[in-house]
Amino acid sequence: MSKSRLTFWGGLAALLAMLALWAFWPRAVPVDLVEASSGPMDVTISDEGEARVRDLFVVSTPAGGQLSRIDMKAGDCVRAGSTVIATIYPVAAPTIDARSAAQLRAAAGSARSAVTAAEADLRRWRADQKRAEDDLNRTRTLAETGTASQQALERAETEYSTLSAATQQARAALDLARHEVRRAEAALMPAGASAGGDGLPVVAPITGVVLRIIRDSEGPVSVGTPLIELGDPDDIEIMVDLLSEDAVSVAPGDVVRIRGWGGGMLSGKVRLVEPYAFTKISALGIEEQRVNVLIDMDGSGRRLGHGFRVRTDIVVWSAPDIVRVPMTALFKSGADWSVYRVRRGRARLTKVHVEHMNGHAAEIVSGLAQGDLVIEHPSRNIADGVRVKRRSLRSGNVIEEPDSGDISGADVPDDITACEGSGRGMAERTGMETASDGQVATND
Repeated sequence: MSKSRLTFWGGLAALLAMLALWAFWPRAVPVDLVEASSGPMDVTISDEGEARVRDLFVVSTPAGGQLSRIDMKAGDCVRAGSTVIATIYPVAAPTIDARSAAQLRAAAGSARSAVTAAEADLRRWRADQKRAEDDLNRTRTLAETGTASQQALERAETEYSTLSAATQQARAALDLARHEVRRAEAALMPAGASAGGDGLPVVAPITGVVLRIIRDSEGPVSVGTPLIELGDPDDIEIMVDLLSEDAVSVAPGDVVRIRGWGGGMLSGKVRLVEPYAFTKISALGIEEQRVNVLIDMDGSGRRLGHGFRVRTDIVVWSAPDIVRVPMTALFKSGADWSVYRVRRGRARLTKVHVEHMNGHAAEIVSGLAQGDLVIEHPSRNIADGVRVKRRSLRSGNVIEEPDSGDISGADVPDDITACEGSGRGMAERTGMETASDGQVATND
């Protein structure tokens, strides 16, 4: 083989070898990088809650009877001890069937006959009393002259006293018979006729606002029938029922962010974690143990009303300056949390010690330093020592957190309703005046 041909085939073989080496040489994997940053972080427990008036009053009927129509509307203001909510009148006479009516008419006739008999009896006893009185006067005259004995005088006085008592008894019997007649006639009163008498007013027990009208129609009611609900809409609290395993991390005084109610971010603090849990069936049919957590507003939720839905974020832990990375960069390697840290163009598997997580970021206690670059969303192509190249770089300070909003400067509209003199300082409501009878009226 000539030297030229050997050179040609040798060069071709070298070129093919280089092409094969280039084709099979591991290429750098494009990755998204994020920087480990330092800054504030908090851990929250989020759940839906319900705003409610702290002290809710249900006004009920104090007695049974005929209820007048309630003309008040939800949102009207009331004053304690002066605003008349409704009036209860005596119940009208019931319908009487034919047999009962005949029996009652017979009873009324019997009562009238008893009156006639009592009047006759009274006249007889009065006559006997008059005769005894005349005999007593004659006996006294004769006793003064010595013609009648002292024993005869005593017998005349005794007889007069006895007949006087009998006359009084007959008079009482006549009054009793007349009352029986009136009772029998009252039983015969036509159906639907009013029994008369003044109505019993139902007066507002507090100064506040009508939250809900339970019953506004006129009609018969029994004792304890609920009529309206009263409260102070400026005195709002929030109730959240948390899972019992979450509630153990919450303590009174924890800061709460309130959102999802239709306005800006509000703030509050946990007042009470109830010590009693209850069973609740979830939407998936799973039994859950829930605990009520009560939250006080910081005075910025005056547009919230009773029963309004809110979303709460209870801060159970916070730190002003820690090293953190997004949760999307973390993964489990055995029992430890790990990340892929990029050094000199290669991915390095790095175990980290994670202390707190909030669903968006994790606190790194050891294993990373501020400014280290880690791979976000590592794929199956990433392994320890694999060459990588940057596809995008996200600053570590741009970590998605729940929108805290501007709590102090939240745009809070005017009060949903306000009345003068209510429990927690309601502002004076425009167009309110006090009527002459003490009830609260509004100007149209």
